[in-house]
Amino acid sequence: MKKSFLFSFVILVSLFISCGKKVELRDPLVEFDRSRKLNSIPLSSADSLFRAWNMYLVEDKLFINDDGLDFIYRLIDPVEDRYLGKFGRSGQGPCELSASVFLNRFGSNGENLGIFDASQIRFQSFTVSSLEDSAETAQCEPYLFPIDGLVTQYVKLDSIHFLGSSLFGKPYNLFREAENIQSLGAYPFQADSPAVPEINLALAYQFDFFKNPKKTKTLSTSPYSFNMDVLELDKNGALEITASRHYWPTLFDPSENSSRFSSTILPDAVFGNISTTVSANKIYVLYRDKPWENDLFQTSNRILVYDWELNPVEILDIDQTLSRIAVHEDDNYLVGYVDDGKANLFRVDLK
Repeated sequence: MKKSFLFSFVILVSLFISCGKKVELRDPLVEFDRSRKLNSIPLSSADSLFRAWNMYLVEDKLFINDDGLDFIYRLIDPVEDRYLGKFGRSGQGPCELSASVFLNRFGSNGENLGIFDASQIRFQSFTVSSLEDSAETAQCEPYLFPIDGLVTQYVKLDSIHFLGSSLFGKPYNLFREAENIQSLGAYPFQADSPAVPEINLALAYQFDFFKNPKKTKTLSTSPYSFNMDVLELDKNGALEITASRHYWPTLFDPSENSSRFSSTILPDAVFGNISTTVSANKIYVLYRDKPWENDLFQTSNRILVYDWELNPVEILDIDQTLSRIAVHEDDNYLVGYVDDGKANLFRVDLK
């Protein structure tokens, strides 16, 4: 299968009204018995941005996937509130990146930054210590083995193991270098839709992976509903699902013809997790329980906090609505983003 055909699968999550069944939402808010109100601090360094598509904190460097043409990321120091420069030269050469990139930390102390380039289907890693602004392309360690073209998410767990999510078969796959050595898991509420092909479920849920910055644990969650699995390598090097919370299925209509599959996300779908971020000890979910209604950027001021066993910890009520969040790996602070015609960044101190 050609790569261009694969990516036609990925983008065919249609966004038009279609008929669908009513689902009952399980309310995660009733599981929390603690909440606190927090104030936000606006950051003037946001003036250096055009628009943020996603964010990731590495120590005190905020990586922002902006709309820049020359570099993929802008770097900002949220503590000192200053623009640091750029990272990730745009292109297809060695150590260059495309716009469809996903970050994760790996190593015994999170000393490496792994980047899965979904458009080019390749994985590259950089040392965290090298992530400084430079006019030159940062040096990276390329992944020397081919990646399955059906993989949509891919993170490095340790020196030889990778976790991937695929469009076909079971959603979670463990790779040792290029070899798929284990497949496991099911899509949320898959048993309720036995006739729906797995590729339609993969298109409807489109898992996002958030790896623990200092451990082999990885959170899998869907941006089109509110469901979470935690996956981890056991002492024998096997992958296991150590915790799960499934709240409601994605509202979608599956379809197929001779040339393509698609899954139409319905406008009254409730996404639940607008944005998710993780630290070494906790998981943070920017939560909204209202219908999507075709909003490009949904917003909320409520953040649900879980530990890595998915036990509820607390609800954070922020004085500012946000559409994206990123957290410091030691839970020192959060950074939030919202676009009101211009880019806005806010820091929320947690300690």
